[in-house]
Amino acid sequence: MRKKDLIHYCGAAGIFLMVILLLLYLANNSIPSDNKDIFVSITGMIVGSLSVVIYALIGRNPEEVASLQSKVESQSKHIEMLVQQKDDIEEMLIDLQNNLIENIFLTKK
Repeated sequence: MRKKDLIHYCGAAGIFLMVILLLLYLANNSIPSDNKDIFVSITGMIVGSLSVVIYALIGRNPEEVASLQSKVESQSKHIEMLVQQKDDIEEMLIDLQNNLIENIFLTKK
């Protein structure tokens, strides 16, 4: 495992642990109404990043997924280009066959 992956994994585990501890704290204590709005917004941001944390914990890297998607898109464009070239060559072959057939019949007369 690369050092960068290990750092990402530890960071994701730390955030996940922080969310769990935050939920345990909220289960046992109440938040004063003066600080409620700030606490709710900070908690929302932390929980909003939970999907990235879970991806990191299960081993999926969002950057890797994006690079693989771009690679697939590039390959699909390449396939479309090859299919178009194949169709063009087939059309040229059909035209050549038609020309040969016409020339054969013209020379026999």
